[in-house]
Amino acid sequence: MHNDPLPELFELDEPPTPGVARQTVELLIALCVGVLLFRTFSAEAYVVPTGSMAPTLLGHHLEVTCPNCAFPFDIGMDDEAPPARPVCPNCGKSGLESEPAVPCNGDRVLVQKFLYDFRAPERWEVAVFHYPGDPSQAYVKRVVGLPGESIRLARGDVWADGEVARKGPDDVRAMRILVHDSRYSPADSDLYPRWDFRRGDPEGDGPTGWSRGPDGFLRRPVDGQGEGDDAAAEDWLVYRNWDPGLERYAPIRDYYGYNGGDGRSDNAVRDVGLEALVRLGPGVESLSLALRSGGDRFVVRVPTRPGEPVEVERNGVPRKVFLRGNPLALGASGEDHQVEAYVFDARLMVLVDGSPLFEPHDYDDPAEAPWNDESPIALGVRGGSAEVPELRIYRDVYYTSSLGAAHRRPNAVLEPTRLGPGEYFVLGDNSPVSNDSRFWTQGPVVRRELFLGKPFLVHLPGRAVSLEVFGRSLYWIPDPRRIRYIH
Repeated sequence: MHNDPLPELFELDEPPTPGVARQTVELLIALCVGVLLFRTFSAEAYVVPTGSMAPTLLGHHLEVTCPNCAFPFDIGMDDEAPPARPVCPNCGKSGLESEPAVPCNGDRVLVQKFLYDFRAPERWEVAVFHYPGDPSQAYVKRVVGLPGESIRLARGDVWADGEVARKGPDDVRAMRILVHDSRYSPADSDLYPRWDFRRGDPEGDGPTGWSRGPDGFLRRPVDGQGEGDDAAAEDWLVYRNWDPGLERYAPIRDYYGYNGGDGRSDNAVRDVGLEALVRLGPGVESLSLALRSGGDRFVVRVPTRPGEPVEVERNGVPRKVFLRGNPLALGASGEDHQVEAYVFDARLMVLVDGSPLFEPHDYDDPAEAPWNDESPIALGVRGGSAEVPELRIYRDVYYTSSLGAAHRRPNAVLEPTRLGPGEYFVLGDNSPVSNDSRFWTQGPVVRRELFLGKPFLVHLPGRAVSLEVFGRSLYWIPDPRRIRYIH
């Protein structure tokens, strides 16, 4: 990470009238003073050179658009390694080396300085700090272990003092990694369908009312059956995971499109989730969500009638939950609802329109039954008509015990790492390639006095494009699409 210089200021070609000129000069002076004061006393700008925090923060990378599904994705550029082999993370299309690729700079981030002079770093937040092995270098990672805790990495999760460190909804949204987006339908979906339509049990083959059109998924009552019969069985929209590395259906693994097709993805991920835009029409009895997490299978049924209970099952056994509110039972037919469901960190969460449907359901006894499920997620309805214009599949970060092809004894994997007062354990979101607390030879901790601040905004992203403007060649232009807040 390097300091980001202030942008240059250019003179106007033709001076305007004296009054306007004076106002313009005063405005520019005030702007410059404001920027200097802001940078000096509140924020500092840095450039992210590597992809150790991808996809949260990107280093120098190429932007590629998949010719099979039109999905835009990023692939990292490492000056010290050969170019990565691009493989679409959305549909698994390979052989994209000859596709047009737009070079993009590493993310420029604004860092809130002095924040940690007033409060301690918190778990799951992104932080910038002096690298303990060389304090002249600034690193950016995510804080996962806090002072006094015993930290261990197991099954891809962070464990603190013997318990899984669980995320809240905002942390989940910040760290989730996209696996598939239904808006980008692969051209080869007739040969390798990413979605199945099944009525009855999610593994059943009864008559279904689901179909797919240009605007997403559409469900109509099954022909030839009465409304009562149609509502008696759930009609499921089932995701089938196509593995980009194996080029076949398989469980979701810790694949990173940013690392390219040669990157390792050896671990099946049990922490999965979905986000869907749902429009329920007349006659719908309930919306159902099914998620498989390792040996566990959860089914959540959300009724559309006021007063009816939300049902939650784990492996076919009803579970009690504390309902916080059901917008599906209060809204009118045809309204759009944003539905999210996650099984992350041995915690089941369902949110509707951004608010939790019930208190998170935590469990400390994950089923250890063998699992090899290519269809871990399904969305279903009972009766009536429904539309699902958008449906995205996600996975959680899976923390690995290896750093690429390097052979190092990892910290906090074979045995816990105990943190002392003022000591923190940090990890990168792009776990397979992140040099972080797991692998530092000088010790796995970052002391509090080494923290520089919290990045809060990607403020000036850009891409390299060759343009002729007023006789000058410009090779970088701003890309406002990528301006975003950092959680």
